[in-house]
Amino acid sequence: MVSVKNGVEAVSSILNRAAEYLLIGLIAGISILIFVQVVFRYGFNHSIYWSEEVGRYTLIWITFIGASVGFKKKAHVGVDFLYRALGIKTRNILTVVSDLSILVLALILAVYGIKLTSFVRFQTSAALLIPMSVPYSAIWIGGILTAVHSFSFLISDIAVLFGRNDMKGAE
Repeated sequence: MVSVKNGVEAVSSILNRAAEYLLIGLIAGISILIFVQVVFRYGFNHSIYWSEEVGRYTLIWITFIGASVGFKKKAHVGVDFLYRALGIKTRNILTVVSDLSILVLALILAVYGIKLTSFVRFQTSAALLIPMSVPYSAIWIGGILTAVHSFSFLISDIAVLFGRNDMKGAE
């Protein structure tokens, strides 16, 4: 169980690192593009016609990939005052249930994201003329990343629940 746990955690960490680098590139790219667009519009009285579309699609990618990175780092907002009032065993059970729920939702997001991407693969964007499957791919990729991270958390939290790990939740 320990080798599987370590393997899944390693894959999750590698994928998260790749997603972080992708986010750095996307955020840098969209920032430069918006700056250049403002300079062109107000400095040269000429607009870059495709910049709005690139910005929109980049923001979609940043949202879905960023959500998975935030999930991996446990950076999403949560209200846990009731959770903290419970006993350690109950908290550990609820954590496993939460992991399972998120895993199922992430897999649903991935499956329907793939279906949607397949459905729009022959449509092209207005300005860039790229297949609409490119921006829609962010949905299923973000879902798969979140599912991998959730599966990693699930394995770890099940080990804690059954006492095969140091006591998590005893903080």
